[in-house]
Amino acid sequence: MERFIFIFFCSILAWSPLPVGSNRIWSSSLLETMIAILFCLWLFSIRANGQASRALTHNKAIITLFFLIPIWSCVQLVPLPPDLLQLISPHSTHFYTNNEWHSISLDREATLYSMQKSIAYALFFVLTLAIVNTPTRLENVAQLVVINGVIQASYGVLVVTGGPSFDFLHIMDISRQHPGSATGTFINRNHLAGYLEMCLAMGVGLLIAHIIQSHNNYAGFRAQFRDFIFTLLSGKARLRVFLALMVVALVLTHSRTGNSAFFASMGISGLIGLWIYRKSPKAKSLLVLFASLIIIDMFILGAWFGLDKLAARLESTEIEADTRLFADQLGLQTLHDFWFAGSGSGSYYNVFTGYRSNQLYAFYDFAHNDYLQLGIEHGLIGFIFFAAIVLYCFTRAIQAQMQRRTAILKSAGFAAMMGILSLMIHSSTDFNLHIPANALLFTLLCAFACNAYSMEQQQHQKAPKRKKLEAKLPS
Repeated sequence: MERFIFIFFCSILAWSPLPVGSNRIWSSSLLETMIAILFCLWLFSIRANGQASRALTHNKAIITLFFLIPIWSCVQLVPLPPDLLQLISPHSTHFYTNNEWHSISLDREATLYSMQKSIAYALFFVLTLAIVNTPTRLENVAQLVVINGVIQASYGVLVVTGGPSFDFLHIMDISRQHPGSATGTFINRNHLAGYLEMCLAMGVGLLIAHIIQSHNNYAGFRAQFRDFIFTLLSGKARLRVFLALMVVALVLTHSRTGNSAFFASMGISGLIGLWIYRKSPKAKSLLVLFASLIIIDMFILGAWFGLDKLAARLESTEIEADTRLFADQLGLQTLHDFWFAGSGSGSYYNVFTGYRSNQLYAFYDFAHNDYLQLGIEHGLIGFIFFAAIVLYCFTRAIQAQMQRRTAILKSAGFAAMMGILSLMIHSSTDFNLHIPANALLFTLLCAFACNAYSMEQQQHQKAPKRKKLEAKLPS
């Protein structure tokens, strides 16, 4: 039963990005249903075993924060007396013509739909803490995320380089906004970029785990050459190729903030990691790793696959001419009116319609700024819950790297730190947190940070077979 639950958990992760990032009502509902079924199965297994993982029992505060988000959405749906509504959300009363009881939410159906997704993410966070309860499972899930990223990258690169004949899912027929840019199975290239950023963070974390686990020291040219050959045949080299492919796809998305967020998060996380491991014997190896990632990924792969075009696009960006600037300005006006209690989760589209001007001609069903949309929909009350979750998990990721000794736990902390930082940078200009597949993966990263810090300490080293053979040979 426990093994089946883990396989079901991995299946949800693998499925979530395939139906256009689960950003359709039917695919989002299917994803929520799968998570609910898995949660029920897990409850039955817990009732039979009578045990809960240490990570689950040691993270009650963050679990509470995750569930406070849908609870606040539920509060926004409750009809309130006119006097109380005037006190909590005075601008909401302008949208009602009668003096009856009304809710804070100005779009009850959208708020209910958003609340269902928030419940699903909270349940998934609990499931990750409970199911991914060993270092081996932590590594297996990280590898699965990397494989998902490779599938997305491969499909995106094939469609861009090979043409419409490779688009067997007909994604480009749905989205014609960005011809010539990689989108994977997502509609928007920025959403593929956000997904790849988190997958790359997982891959870099696995590379760090390989470095920490290795015990090779310099023993002459022949030994070093032999180790180099074994490295080429090992999973480390395969993982490095996967990372290179995902970087190529990330560059081909031509997402300005996506690429900037990835390289900025890798640089910042690398500096934090080097400071944490400064006294470790692996510090030089980690420095070489980060340097190679920046040099190979940015300069070599980027030069071949259009980083110069991306740089030119960044330089030619005119802030005054960017429609998102007008949208942000109008969004700030909306935020000013709903800053405390919000307009209701999921209500951005309907509320923002009343603030549009002639300068804004583009269609905006989401604010191209997660922070702004969260503030408008959830208000200060709900925004505090989101901020507390991010800060809590980011802190746990750093603490895991400083305090844990198992390689995969330390590397999971690094992956969570880099992935959270990258998406937080990207969220300033896009709405990745409102795409179910990306939000689910971000939830997984937050759970990884808590798991890496709270999981039972277990030995997790895969000694290469060649070392076992060498130990048996006479000296």
